[in-house]
Amino acid sequence: MFVFRLLVPLAALIGLSVLCPARALAQGNASSSVRAMRITADEIPVLDGRVDEDMWQRAPLIGPLTQVEPIPGAPVSHPTEVRIAYDAEFLYVSLVCFDDPSEVRGRQADRDANIQYDDVVEMWFDTFADERSAFWFQITPAGSRGDALLSDSGNRFNKDWDGIWRGRSGITGRGWEAELAFPFQTLAFNPSSTSWGFNLRRIRIASGEELRWASPSPAYRFFQLPEGGRITGLTGLEQGLGLDVTPFATTTFTSSDGEDDFTWRGDVGLDMSWRPNPSSTLRVTINTDFAETEVDNRQINLTRFPLFFPEKRAFFLEDAGLFEFGAPSNSRSLVPFFSRNVGRDSEGQTLPILGGLKYTGRHGPLNVGVLNVAVDGENGVPERNLAVARATYDLGGESALGVMATDGNPGEGGGSSTLGLDARLGDSRFFGDRGSLSLWLWGLDTSSDDEGGDGSAFGFESQARSANWNASIEGSRIEEDFDPALGFVRRRGVESVQSDLGYTWRQGEEASWLRSYEASAGVELQTDLIGSEDSWSVFASPLGIELLSEDAFSYSIEQERETLDNGFELGDGVQVPAGTFDMTTHQFSYEASGRRRILGELEVEYGDFFGGDLRRFSINPILVPSKAFTLSAGFEDVEARLEGDRFHTQLFSANLDLTAGPDISWKNLFQYDTESKQLGLQTRLRWILEPGRNLFLVGLFGFEKEDSLSSFQRTEQQLAIKLTYTVRF
Repeated sequence: MFVFRLLVPLAALIGLSVLCPARALAQGNASSSVRAMRITADEIPVLDGRVDEDMWQRAPLIGPLTQVEPIPGAPVSHPTEVRIAYDAEFLYVSLVCFDDPSEVRGRQADRDANIQYDDVVEMWFDTFADERSAFWFQITPAGSRGDALLSDSGNRFNKDWDGIWRGRSGITGRGWEAELAFPFQTLAFNPSSTSWGFNLRRIRIASGEELRWASPSPAYRFFQLPEGGRITGLTGLEQGLGLDVTPFATTTFTSSDGEDDFTWRGDVGLDMSWRPNPSSTLRVTINTDFAETEVDNRQINLTRFPLFFPEKRAFFLEDAGLFEFGAPSNSRSLVPFFSRNVGRDSEGQTLPILGGLKYTGRHGPLNVGVLNVAVDGENGVPERNLAVARATYDLGGESALGVMATDGNPGEGGGSSTLGLDARLGDSRFFGDRGSLSLWLWGLDTSSDDEGGDGSAFGFESQARSANWNASIEGSRIEEDFDPALGFVRRRGVESVQSDLGYTWRQGEEASWLRSYEASAGVELQTDLIGSEDSWSVFASPLGIELLSEDAFSYSIEQERETLDNGFELGDGVQVPAGTFDMTTHQFSYEASGRRRILGELEVEYGDFFGGDLRRFSINPILVPSKAFTLSAGFEDVEARLEGDRFHTQLFSANLDLTAGPDISWKNLFQYDTESKQLGLQTRLRWILEPGRNLFLVGLFGFEKEDSLSSFQRTEQQLAIKLTYTVRF
């Protein structure tokens, strides 16, 4: 397609214009800087969530936080005191969030909670000061601790990572307070540097405020690493031998097909990680077990394309950012290395992982990641090795060049390989202090021993952002035979171009009933590889309002045309016919404020659907009576009528979470859908004996029925007990 081939070099020229100023301007927010105080062994604070040691009074404050939302630059309603200290082995942070204790929201205490309705303080540390990757942490007044890995200069966020660190918090007469300790054994860093990138923000639910330390402007996202401040004075940091040894033992009881007898299996394994220096890590896993992994949330698929489910297994999540490729929009449409394929055959059945080795390291501007996994041969699949290698070279600031290669086929076929090149060019100060511009370019080629699988794909994405405007344009070309065996591709044989533009208005100094207003519009065009129109869509969201109470309402409309050369089956024997269809759909949504006891989301969608009509309704209420108990539910009802056929399915889910403090949580997930007529329950008890040492009790119970009138019959039942015990040297 001529237009697409013209846009690629144009985007490249824009990106090259970004590169030169990026190296000069992307130096972080030099005006936000704090010197960490070195303490002695007898000054180490007791982590009890009370900032009352004399040492803290001598540590320098990081400086006042500034309001970003709802009124940028306005005075904060309640101040925050943040201090930083360190010794040879730990970095310590203290927080005093001044407040009226009766207005502090502290209802979430479990580890890695999705903080939606509690006060929270978040912070990140760019430990290599390269503005490319960072460690992110959060803590709430009730004691919930969370962590994540940031990569691609803050454009990618991996919250499934779990680090070893300590933190305690509590509501006091001053508001709420917290003390945190981060071991240098947990944080990879540049040993030759004495300063780290750093930023911190506080969310106060009672007033709807977001307060930030460095770059407190809506023009910059909190996760935008080049816009952080600096922690200086970090010298003499020690990691010991840098060796973590984590043996684990698992006991599993399983029954299938409704049998009353359970089979027992005991197993042991070992995970090890070694940092030969603070900037590189070698990880080894032997007889890998994922018994504690959470199950996927079920989804209703109304398209002819496969669904994407995220990786949740701990071994693959460590340093996952180094293996990410291409543009952020690729993450759910084209991923050359999708680690969920490791340990699964072509039918999606689980294969045992005998062991794996992963090396990640940063050597000056060069970042390297290598992974090799040995998979057992079951279900007719021969034993094989699956490997991936990734390297990026930092050009300065937010710009980098990269290469990726994969080898191996998790399915039943022969060998397969993928080779890719990508570039990231960006400058967070391209528009001065008003906004940023970024560009991603990427290209991939695949080859296979089997017939087919020899194809290529390439694309680009560009984003511009300011305090009020955001815009993006992206495009890709994916050949029909492009087939990354270790990756994920939503659709092949297509060229596409998509552009979006959005505007946000925020209230001024005078408070009103309206907190903000958003409007956006976008267009997408897809063709086959000879330029024939395949589909197009025009999207508009003219109404997106957030009230001063933080209740939010939105309305959107989409007009699209889609051409199907072949029909596809929705389910229950309902067939979508081939043909060309013009469709218009409307969507309304409501999201309740996090200040409420009962909150959640409501969505309604209706309109045309491949010559028929579609109706979708979903509601997700959440009840939080106390920090020890959370009950949430989900209900989605989808009905499509097509030329006399009727597809009607419903999805039910419920979460019952009980928490006895930040170290003991019991989570229960129920899921049932009328399409498969399968009821599933996962019950998961996690007891953190101490950071790095966990006891898991996980039950998976399945039931199904033949039709809506019959009773449930037991299918697979499984109960697993797993103990992990990390020893650090």
